[in-house]
Amino acid sequence: MAFGFYKTILINLIIFCGLFLSLELSYRAWLYFSNCDTFCYNTTFIAKLDAFDRITAYGFTAPNPILGYSLADGTFKIREPGWNGATITIRQGVRANPNFEPASAVGAILAVGDSFVFGDQVSDDETWPALLERRLNRRVVNGGVSGYGPLQAVLRAEQLLKAQTYSLVLLSILVSEDLPRDQWVKGYGDFYRPAVIREDGRLRYTTVAESRRIVSDGYFVCAHPWIPEIFFWSHVAKRFFLRLGYDGRCISIIHPIAATVDEILEFGVEQLAALPIDKVILLQYPRYAFEDVSLARQAVDEARKIRDAADRHGLRVIDSYKSLKEQPLSEIYTHSNWPHHSKWGNEVVADLIARKIGIMAPYTNPHIE
Repeated sequence: MAFGFYKTILINLIIFCGLFLSLELSYRAWLYFSNCDTFCYNTTFIAKLDAFDRITAYGFTAPNPILGYSLADGTFKIREPGWNGATITIRQGVRANPNFEPASAVGAILAVGDSFVFGDQVSDDETWPALLERRLNRRVVNGGVSGYGPLQAVLRAEQLLKAQTYSLVLLSILVSEDLPRDQWVKGYGDFYRPAVIREDGRLRYTTVAESRRIVSDGYFVCAHPWIPEIFFWSHVAKRFFLRLGYDGRCISIIHPIAATVDEILEFGVEQLAALPIDKVILLQYPRYAFEDVSLARQAVDEARKIRDAADRHGLRVIDSYKSLKEQPLSEIYTHSNWPHHSKWGNEVVADLIARKIGIMAPYTNPHIE
């Protein structure tokens, strides 16, 4: 009797799975053809198993109680598409350049920011901090972390300044991308992050614990990622989970009382200006800022706002726009869905910084391009 019952359950389960698989394949085919224009080229609906297109966790990040997450010590060989087998070496919480030792540690420079500082998709000696270190023969510490917003990067600088003395902090801002990140409560992978909020008429950071509560209280699926993980391959399930606020990554959940982007810009520059050493803002750009006219206009407008904010707080700016625009895009960016600077692109940035740092007198004319 019991055997017959379990047999019936098993047969029904097999039938259900078969029907669901047929529905999934049909839906994928419909997505493929419905997204065709004059030519069907996007085969991901047919060929790619992961329907949610999730960000890969490469293992070089770890939880941090203040920053949400930071770098984990170790050596990592990344064999994912677009990385070309890049080697990542993390020592004492920062990305190292093990193939070069500057002649002197005097006047060390600290670089902080996002993946364009960290050097996604290139090896240790191909990041712009590593290339700048060779040009200056002076220690340049790569404190960049993938996915950081500018305020998160300033918090990182504050933490690193407690452990070592530096002569200069370079804060890199990826124009058109970085500022909204400081509105988010969920970070890279499964990590939470501090957000900038307006509360009782003033701006402040949330704690990581506060951000975690926002997700737990308002985004059930994101707080329990094992649920959609069971259906990571299904576009049918994806359509359902999207209605519940899950996009496969949960990294762009905005705090309910998040500060505006303009407020975050002003607050970030103010916090940077308060650091007790010399500091410079470096403006970098995603590839699309050079390819699309309207997006290029938006990038230039945001860069102007950043320069104006720097003016108000007595900070100097190095703007890489003109230097990058003069180069062939296919050579200075990597070839991937989300391109970062190639070694050549990082050479361009390092050359620009090396040229400008030496002529930066006390604050007089900050807009250096």
